[in-house]
Amino acid sequence: MRAIIATAHARPFPVRATVAVLAFAAAVLLPIVPAGARAADLRLATTHTLSDSGLLDAVLPAFTRDTGIRVRSLVAGTGQALKMAERGDADLVWSHSPVDEEKFVAAGFGTRRTVVMTNAFVLLGPRNDPAKVAGERDAVVAMRKIAAAKARFVSRADESGTHRKEVALWTSAGVRPEGAWYIAAGVGMGATMRIADERAAYVLADEATFAALKRKLDLAIVSAGDPRLLNVYAVTPVNPAKVPGVDAPVAALFIDWLTSGNGRAVIAGYKVGGEAVFRLPAP
Repeated sequence: MRAIIATAHARPFPVRATVAVLAFAAAVLLPIVPAGARAADLRLATTHTLSDSGLLDAVLPAFTRDTGIRVRSLVAGTGQALKMAERGDADLVWSHSPVDEEKFVAAGFGTRRTVVMTNAFVLLGPRNDPAKVAGERDAVVAMRKIAAAKARFVSRADESGTHRKEVALWTSAGVRPEGAWYIAAGVGMGATMRIADERAAYVLADEATFAALKRKLDLAIVSAGDPRLLNVYAVTPVNPAKVPGVDAPVAALFIDWLTSGNGRAVIAGYKVGGEAVFRLPAP
């Protein structure tokens, strides 16, 4: 069974301030939230890359501070996150597999898909680079070289957005990965990278998680910059008409905050080791 991590960010203790400052904050910083929604929790199904990169730890407490709404996050691969939403376990999905998200909406489980930010996937490998991939900008050619050399490759193999991208690259390369050199991890991004590091293997990763963990790994980027490695993150609210029990107003509030409010500022300002690892679309 894949690991699912549940966390809750509780309402913080009030900060001492003058009445004037509190009034200003309420008028300027806080969105208008119905009284009933202010007491609710948001159930967010989201991905390992957002958790392992540290972004959730920056975004979710900021949302709670601004709105008073707690967020209960369920962390899994994108495929699993969407399945949880179909079962009614989440109000909103924040993920990075456009094809799966569009199918989710087309099937009536989601109401719309809104892009929040982007970054890129990168191909990592051991520093001795047995497949001689280093410097190859074409990701499909890089995958062919790895397969031809039968160099070890660790796959997330968990229906995540990263796994979907990997499968698409193998398909474009005309390769069916199998054999002892191909290792199916079935775990999250951070754990998969650690396995690749231990096995001196190649691995497809997102640049944000790599930035967060690279000081603990001996892996290096061997291929990057191919436009096919674009990594798009979107939020998709669950359709209450299809899935009973969904809190659509709270999900809508989170989307508005994330895409036009303080959420954009938090994402834009989030850095790992001084490096900005997510890029915002034009407002």
